[in-house]
Amino acid sequence: MNKPNLFNWATSELSQDAFISWLLSWANYPEYGGLNKTAKQLIVKLTDNRIDKVEKVEIIKQKYKIDILCVVNSEFAILIEDKTNTKDHSNQLENYLTKLSKDFPREKIFPIYFKTGDQSNYTTINNAGYKLFLRPDFIEVLEFGKNLGVENSIYLDFYDYLIRIENSFKSYKNLSVDKWHWGSWKGFYTELQKQLNDGNWDYVPQKNGGFLGFYWNWRRKKFEDTGFEYYLQLEHRKFCFKLYPYKREKARQIRDYYRSLLYPKAKEHNIKIYQNGRIGKWMTVAALKTSYIETDKNGFLDMKETIKTIKEIQNMLNEI
Repeated sequence: MNKPNLFNWATSELSQDAFISWLLSWANYPEYGGLNKTAKQLIVKLTDNRIDKVEKVEIIKQKYKIDILCVVNSEFAILIEDKTNTKDHSNQLENYLTKLSKDFPREKIFPIYFKTGDQSNYTTINNAGYKLFLRPDFIEVLEFGKNLGVENSIYLDFYDYLIRIENSFKSYKNLSVDKWHWGSWKGFYTELQKQLNDGNWDYVPQKNGGFLGFYWNWRRKKFEDTGFEYYLQLEHRKFCFKLYPYKREKARQIRDYYRSLLYPKAKEHNIKIYQNGRIGKWMTVAALKTSYIETDKNGFLDMKETIKTIKEIQNMLNEI
């Protein structure tokens, strides 16, 4: 039965900081069996089993502006950059690690990018030397505690909160396409990335509220004395052919040139497109007339056929 959940209101990163810090703190209280074991299990998972014996934990907030610093056994430092729906920026990850290295040997620091929301690309995090600890990883730890019999209401509220986010993310699998919502598109785009081995997705702002866009298959070409890039973009159910001219003053001529290549090639492959978009920096030049999302008779996603359709369009574009 649905009941009020604290974390439906406490949705900020500060609230998540508090929960993670609260949970880790239970590692100091062996008399509270389930919570104590779960806290220690979290430390084990964060450090890839390199810390398997926890005697003392100290939680330090905002040292060097680090979200959470967990010092274990007065020897090891778990540096946690905690994110919900925001992303890393401004070399913050490298800066935290550099500053903390003044206090701990580098080999005893465990830098963690702790993310319970969703993100398209983690390249900068990996390059900064941080371990990814994502929502499914945390759910696994919380399920460990739940299976031990933890009944703390704060704990169970956070667990239920994450489960709802995860179910929303996976909902593209069990909802008809006409009922997809924001979480469904995130899950679908993430699966597309895996299937295509390409692409990124992010929020695209617009006056009407914006959308989640998935963009991939970037190509470059020359026009007279300048160049341009062309690529594909999904705007939820809309399939767009996009263009980025290097010189804005030649945008119209470049668009017309690109269309003169695109339209005949699409016709040759029997791919139905129509003229769309306006002159701009990142402009749509055409859109697909038919749906790129293939479904079964009940309106549910057929991923295999959808990928087939997308790849046929990709292959057409790559012939230009």
